[in-house]
Amino acid sequence: MLRYYLILLAVLGLGILLGYTLLPDPARLPATVASGDSRPPPAAARAPLQPGEAETLAALHRQLQQARQAREQLAGQLEALALRLEELETGRDSAAVITAEADSREPGQERATTLRTSVQSLIDAGIPAEQAAWLQGRLDEIDLQQLYLRDRAAREGWLNKPRYHKERRQYLNAVTDLRSDIGDDAYDRMLYTLGRSNRVVIRDTMVNSPAEQYGLEAGDSIIEYDGQRIFTSNELNTLVTQGDAGIMTLVRIQRDGEVHDLYLPRGPLGIRMSTARVSP
Repeated sequence: MLRYYLILLAVLGLGILLGYTLLPDPARLPATVASGDSRPPPAAARAPLQPGEAETLAALHRQLQQARQAREQLAGQLEALALRLEELETGRDSAAVITAEADSREPGQERATTLRTSVQSLIDAGIPAEQAAWLQGRLDEIDLQQLYLRDRAAREGWLNKPRYHKERRQYLNAVTDLRSDIGDDAYDRMLYTLGRSNRVVIRDTMVNSPAEQYGLEAGDSIIEYDGQRIFTSNELNTLVTQGDAGIMTLVRIQRDGEVHDLYLPRGPLGIRMSTARVSP
């Protein structure tokens, strides 16, 4: 019997010991919990950094900042290169158009030059006078907005940063958007008058490519693709990816002054392109 009571006391003692171990210490409970507040206790305070850890964290923070700045700089440079490439392809020359008068001067007399206004240059290119005046007004507005953009960016310290290139692209696109307002023929003449490239020229064709198999040749100017006029290589690259691949599609070219219609499967043509400025 004594053995039974000893075992029972041992079990009870073990239970009491486990209860004290598992129950939280009231002295360590937050005051809000002791008073019946149901809000969760605050997070444990962060342990202080060791001396070596502080220097390491600061160095990592500096490296992160440098990496972020380098990434932003590269993004700005990439955007600038993309804009420059677009400008080289479309190549606007904002200088005044100068043409020499007929050579009727006396010997020793210097050649006279005639400065044509921008509107007159558009008229001389074959654009009606009223449309030329409206068109030049829009071009002046776009150019003036770019000047204000550059001035503001320089004053506020974000010239040649990604923000500047992004906003500048909007004005460059505004010139392209004039195409829907004036039509393809006037747009073609406008590009030529402004000194921009207005033709996509095949520099060479790739071996076993659709271009080689279906008769495209180096020196051909691509005038239309699937019934749409082509003025830049970007336009052509966009059109070949639209519609169902492999469908035979009309490609209108100009070769040695003559226009030819060829049919090629829709998709990559397999050509290397360049651009040219050709009188419409």
